[in-house]
Amino acid sequence: MNQNRSGWALEVGSVAGIAIRVHVTFLVLFAWLIFASGVLDPVREALFIGAVFGCVLAHELGHCLVAKRFGIKTRDITLYPFGGIAAILAQPTARAELAIAIAGPLVNVVIAAALYPFIELPHADAIKDVALGFRERLFLTNIGLALFNLLPALPMDGGRVLRAILALINVSQPTMVAARISKFICLILAIVAFQIAQPLLFVVAFIIFVGAVQEHVRAEGRTIAVAFTAADVMVPQARLESLPHGTTISKALRIALTSLEPLYPIMNGDELVGILFRDDILDHAATKPDEYVSAIVTRSIPSVEAVAPLSDAIAALEETGSSVIVVTREGVFAGLLVNDRVSDFLLLQGIRNTLPKDDDAQWSTPL
Repeated sequence: MNQNRSGWALEVGSVAGIAIRVHVTFLVLFAWLIFASGVLDPVREALFIGAVFGCVLAHELGHCLVAKRFGIKTRDITLYPFGGIAAILAQPTARAELAIAIAGPLVNVVIAAALYPFIELPHADAIKDVALGFRERLFLTNIGLALFNLLPALPMDGGRVLRAILALINVSQPTMVAARISKFICLILAIVAFQIAQPLLFVVAFIIFVGAVQEHVRAEGRTIAVAFTAADVMVPQARLESLPHGTTISKALRIALTSLEPLYPIMNGDELVGILFRDDILDHAATKPDEYVSAIVTRSIPSVEAVAPLSDAIAALEETGSSVIVVTREGVFAGLLVNDRVSDFLLLQGIRNTLPKDDDAQWSTPL
């Protein structure tokens, strides 16, 4: 069923119940590194690159397994050209975040320690002129991964360690403070990249900067959300285009092609059966046109009461990985809370909070 997952990521297996996905851009980069880098032994290079991303996967699993010890689930791990991302479905406490963040780099240190007895590194002055072996390259790569990820900038592991420490010493708004420090570090990296003419370092600084901004915006959103309830942001039932339980997929397709709504509540009288996503209609219309929509409806949708704080609804969206939440009033279906609508609402509220009040207005309307 339709979830918040990229259609460009392919599931290749699972470890400890965690789905492992590979983004197609990773496969493209993998092929390019092997065949376009001019190496004499592409098979050996393929093995090395595979081993590197195996270490990246182990790094992410380190995060996930420690998160599991704290009762926090992980939806999946996706490998991208720039590394791996573990979709941990909750915001951990400060102590938990500290342990989870350190676990990833620690895995790389353990791998490097295991390789150390079997390597022969040249002197530091000659390391650029000596062709390093497979184990030596993998050893240095893991050291580099550990050090790079401990950079104290969000969303890197070091930035999360910094945020956890700030929270533990009772610094007000630790994410905001960590994000500001992260932006300053990115500025320093960008200046260094310009000075030493390293465009790749500049790109890395930009990616980290974007991540820090996202963390900052997410923290502001949580702060704003405390003042609102789920009912303030939900789409009321009266404004939703619902379909009766006995609707066929072909009829649902005709409706979907004219309304362009992203999802439809499936109702059995006054009772909500589940949510039918437009993408699922399009996926099954050609092969199962005469089947009822009940065959493809998503039934396991999280729910919150209308009076619940919006922050609780956002936490439920993050923890379940769902794109929508059912809102109820005393157990009766009242509306839907859609992830995109929540994001837009928080963005508008954030912009409104930055505008001057009427008494402080600095402009006037000309006659």
